[in-house]
Amino acid sequence: MIREEAEPLSIFLSDTEFEGVAFQDETAIALDLSGKKFIDCIFERCQLSSVKFQGAVIQAKFIESKIEGINFFTAKRAMLSVNFSECLIRHSSFAELKMLKVTFTRCTLQNVDFSDADLSSADFTNATFEHCVFRNTNLTKADFRFATGYYIDPILNKVKGARFSSPDVLSLLAGFDIIIE
Repeated sequence: MIREEAEPLSIFLSDTEFEGVAFQDETAIALDLSGKKFIDCIFERCQLSSVKFQGAVIQAKFIESKIEGINFFTAKRAMLSVNFSECLIRHSSFAELKMLKVTFTRCTLQNVDFSDADLSSADFTNATFEHCVFRNTNLTKADFRFATGYYIDPILNKVKGARFSSPDVLSLLAGFDIIIE
């Protein structure tokens, strides 16, 4: 179901539960969506900035969207299921979340916090990272092939079975203060 264009987004979002809704080309800035339910929803070419999701149920795909200043860790953790494709994600946090098999394919991630998260089997293929934080993050079997710009300390994070590609895999050695020629 695609949302009808006739009503403004803020009025439409006065409902509390959305199931199977496709939000397309929407802009949501500083909206409080706390406690709402987004089940099997798609956000395509949307701009979400400083949106509050305190206690919200989010089971959604984000495609070609801009996501800025969102703390996903405030959503209902046991119900969180998100995937991202070709998104720009800035100044947001996924800290302390368990997101097995989450995808961030072909995304640009800037100043994103993944501290203490469980991202086992996550897919970061072709992602671009800028100033992202991986600290005590479980990246077991995560896929970083063709990803660029990441800094992951293999001593502070779990990377067993993770996949990387050259030459960016050399960034895993940055914390060892060694010279590579």
